[in-house]
Amino acid sequence: MKVNRYLMPGLVIAILLGSIIVAKATGQWSVSGRGRIDVTNLTSSADVRGWMTLQQVADGFDINQTELYRIMGIPADIPPETALKDIEKILPDFEVSEAREALAAYLEGQTEASELQEMEEKPTDAPSPKAGDEQIKAAATPTPVEAEHIPQGDGSGTGPTPVPEGGILAGSDIKGRHTLQEISDQAKVPLPDLLKALGLPADIEPGTAVKDLIQSAAVPDIETVRSAVTALQSR
Repeated sequence: MKVNRYLMPGLVIAILLGSIIVAKATGQWSVSGRGRIDVTNLTSSADVRGWMTLQQVADGFDINQTELYRIMGIPADIPPETALKDIEKILPDFEVSEAREALAAYLEGQTEASELQEMEEKPTDAPSPKAGDEQIKAAATPTPVEAEHIPQGDGSGTGPTPVPEGGILAGSDIKGRHTLQEISDQAKVPLPDLLKALGLPADIEPGTAVKDLIQSAAVPDIETVRSAVTALQSR
């Protein structure tokens, strides 16, 4: 039996065409690369294809729609369901390749900003001090020397503040605990002149404190005593 030489090639072609038709009908045939790209999780601008819509690109990169329009230079009135290849027909200056490059620059900037933020937020470990450094620091720190305390007065806390040797008590420094005699001695004013300036009797007890004079209304207030002493010192 003689077989037609065109029969086998024809059967092969028929089988191939049938496979393609079936694959297209079931959605398993694709020449656009759609099946190889997960549009819900785009990781690189190289994944962007002309058949993708603006909404798919925005969702795939988790970019706000307004921001995506700004990056690609697309007017706000273009619907997000528009495919990129169709935008080329609407906008003369728009090209998918240029939009892909603009998106790549944006993603690179976002990555650098994220890395910089992580570096700023990461705590910097301070170098631990070395044993030698502690010894040097201890040696360089002077040991405080406690100053010798020289008691003044009788320790009761009621005596006047002593005037440094050779110093003169200023009228403004007079306190209520100062006595008339102490004021005369430390302020270098004669006691009779002080009593006269304050309107006190000449036979008053020189050991009377200013606060007692004020309490007994012998003088109105301490400022009167201070002013009188200042006036006597300026003569």
